[in-house]
Amino acid sequence: MDLGDLATKALKAIAIKKGKSLAKKVQAPVIEKAQPIVMKNKTDDLFNAGFACAQVMPKDVTAKKYYIAGYKMDHPVTGVNDPLTVRAMWLDCKDGGGIVLVSADVIGLTGFEVNRVRESLSDFTKKTDCKLINISCTHSHASIDTVGYWGRLMPPQSGVDKEYLEQLLAAIKKVCIEAYENRKEGKMYVGSVRVPEVISTGRASVDDRLTRFRFVPEDGSAETWFLNFGAHPNTMGGDNTLISADYPCYMRRRINETKKVNVLFAVGPIAAVDIAPSVAEDRTERTIRGGQILGDAAWKIDNDEQLNSEITVLCQSYYAPVDNSILALMPTMGAVTCKKAPCTQGVLGMALITEMTYLKIGSRQILMIPGEAFPENIYGGYADAEHSATGLSAEINSTPLAEIAEDENLIVFGVTNDMTGYMVPKNDFILHPTQAYVNTWHDRFDRHHYHETNSLGYLTTEVMEKVFRGMMERVRNAQK
Repeated sequence: MDLGDLATKALKAIAIKKGKSLAKKVQAPVIEKAQPIVMKNKTDDLFNAGFACAQVMPKDVTAKKYYIAGYKMDHPVTGVNDPLTVRAMWLDCKDGGGIVLVSADVIGLTGFEVNRVRESLSDFTKKTDCKLINISCTHSHASIDTVGYWGRLMPPQSGVDKEYLEQLLAAIKKVCIEAYENRKEGKMYVGSVRVPEVISTGRASVDDRLTRFRFVPEDGSAETWFLNFGAHPNTMGGDNTLISADYPCYMRRRINETKKVNVLFAVGPIAAVDIAPSVAEDRTERTIRGGQILGDAAWKIDNDEQLNSEITVLCQSYYAPVDNSILALMPTMGAVTCKKAPCTQGVLGMALITEMTYLKIGSRQILMIPGEAFPENIYGGYADAEHSATGLSAEINSTPLAEIAEDENLIVFGVTNDMTGYMVPKNDFILHPTQAYVNTWHDRFDRHHYHETNSLGYLTTEVMEKVFRGMMERVRNAQK
């Protein structure tokens, strides 16, 4: 047994002990089944929508140590390629309250921090009858660490700069309020286009649709677009030390070369899906060109469907079992903030309290998930026994979430309202035989299985399927 084996065994033992201690101290509170909230415009098909944007960059970016998020630990920032922003869109049906959709150019935010923002806006939500504030992170791997995973390795230290985190959360609060104040009447449309040439994947399936929600104000002022695409914003590469919003930045810039548009973005099913190397060999050029291709594609969408003025929202908290010893211990080390509870599922006896949100705008269904989905988790296309990593058949996998929604066009906003890691299909879930979650492993086809080490564990997809089934049952009952 080498040092890696011993370290893995020790980490697991400590995590199990922590789980038992947690169970002695507290009981897991019962999580109520949330009910859908339906908002309708009974007079016309107009919405109210407002937009706001703010840069969120530290003034001392090169004078103080900040850590690049998304790849390796202890990787300090050395400069800026392009600035990070936070953007918010208020949306309502002119009656019965509204919602806020935030898009932030950061790797992610824990549910703990998301709820801090919500609590800071409690007066705002009462005044505006805001039903829910949702924060989608673009998941740029060239942003500043806002979660804690990518700080100093020895001795372990969180990568989060507390002053910058407070600056970020304050900026999100500010744009939420300003988006409401900037609201105007208008019509909402949705359309999509396939952009297969911009992405690459080594997995069984891929979703190459770029989806555009398009709000058109009645007064002829700037439109607001909310775009969704399933490719990892990791294009700048692991050796990069410059802050960047990655390809979403250059997608937004390209769109605005034609006409001023307010653009927000959320990632779709991004696990193992990247901007294709064929776009450009140089990483920075690939980032720019990938964004430009997507920006051009957004302008080419010609199948817009007008949406009736109706919004349904259901936000469901749930327990996500944690079997990853490293992720389980990070809060103990002060690296990550989260809410944990004892759990009877899994090996470690603990769970993360997280959430999923169902949103329906007109006829289009959106599922906001806290992690990074493989496309097959959403749309199907699982590997069969012959081609799966484990040699097990696709039948052991969870039902694709689009099938549960009875909607092959279900839209997914990933890394939203929390950051819980990857959703790995069960028949493709492979761990290192003696260093589970500590080191990666290669399967029988010599494919590298990195994603499992950044997942909560084997039960993730099973639990999400169960929670989403319950959510959809309540949504359908509300529609009867």
